[in-house]
Amino acid sequence: MTKLIGNVNPKSIRELTVTVSNDEIEEQLEKVALEYQRKAKIQGFRPGKAPIELIKNAFEKEILEDAQDEAIKHKIYEEIKARKEDIVSEIYIKERKDDSESITVTVEYEAIPTFVFPNLGAIKLEKKIKRVSEIDVDDEIEKYQKKLGKLEPVERESREGDYIIVDYEEVENGRTTKKKQNLTIQVSSETINPDVIEKFLNKRKGETVELEILDEEKNKPVKIVYRIKDVAELSLPELNDDFAKKLGYESLEKMKEQIREYLIKQNEKASEDHLEWQMIDEIYNRIQFELPRSLVEEKITRIAQSFRYDPKDQEIRKSFEKVAEDIVKKEIILKNYVEQQGLTASEEEIIKSIEEKAKIYRMDPKNYRKELEKRGLMEGIVDEILRNKALELLKNSIKVEVIIE
Repeated sequence: MTKLIGNVNPKSIRELTVTVSNDEIEEQLEKVALEYQRKAKIQGFRPGKAPIELIKNAFEKEILEDAQDEAIKHKIYEEIKARKEDIVSEIYIKERKDDSESITVTVEYEAIPTFVFPNLGAIKLEKKIKRVSEIDVDDEIEKYQKKLGKLEPVERESREGDYIIVDYEEVENGRTTKKKQNLTIQVSSETINPDVIEKFLNKRKGETVELEILDEEKNKPVKIVYRIKDVAELSLPELNDDFAKKLGYESLEKMKEQIREYLIKQNEKASEDHLEWQMIDEIYNRIQFELPRSLVEEKITRIAQSFRYDPKDQEIRKSFEKVAEDIVKKEIILKNYVEQQGLTASEEEIIKSIEEKAKIYRMDPKNYRKELEKRGLMEGIVDEILRNKALELLKNSIKVEVIIE
């Protein structure tokens, strides 16, 4: 059953004004003074043993300021808790007014937007599944052939699709700055910039290819030299049962069957993933909640780090911004749906999820769970279960037309 929503607020930026009285500050003074007593180093006294009145006199200003800060923080978090807001950023003080009776503070922060879901039954989407053809199966088999193929030198000029074995040099101001030997390069527009591929065609063993490029970091021209040691073509193994057995299949026919099944599953998964993102976009467009910038920035950093890029590089950050925004949209929509539907994860579901993950890491499920609990990661397991549940429920709530292409 859907829960009633309390504070519906599709905005992520929130503002809060609180006032703390002198009495509330006074309540914090004793606690802060005791903390100072515990830590302060006073000549003639062991740590923590100086009289409290001496501590209050020695650190009167500091204790008062800290007590004010503590009273303000306490009041802010009480109010946020009452609002039932899920904060995702730091809390910034926008304004502070002190008078003889109280202190009034206005703060700003970001929280997860909350909203009412649109009529999901009115959403109509197409789920397009690509049909697997014989050509698709043959193309996949050809990939295996190429992996097991052998390069055989040829006494002729290079053609598109051939391979060249080269020694590579970088030359700056007539001096070689970098060398690599016996590199294998396929003469193909997929592996060589189409603007320069012509320079690699119709070349023989012993010839060279020279390119001039700009080193953007140094802002200097660099000459690249490829010395061709061999021209070769890829000889593919014959398609028969022996070929299939080398790859772990019973026969060529079985190989084709299993590859077809694999491609069908891949196409279905790609179609399902596309449907999910379509649905998330459709829900978002109907609600138009505000994305918390702090979450987007955090997601950009994680994505950049996962690809081992510098997360401080602004161009890198810009290139990942759309992906990060889409992920945050999805997470917020699923979180809201989980809470509104009151979804929970049963112990059986948790055990099953842990067993599946333990299998990936080749660990005993019980030991894997202990490790998760030790590292405080069990909440992540539960969250994943809840997100998957929400995703399935949402997909079942919309209208989907399946189209086989």
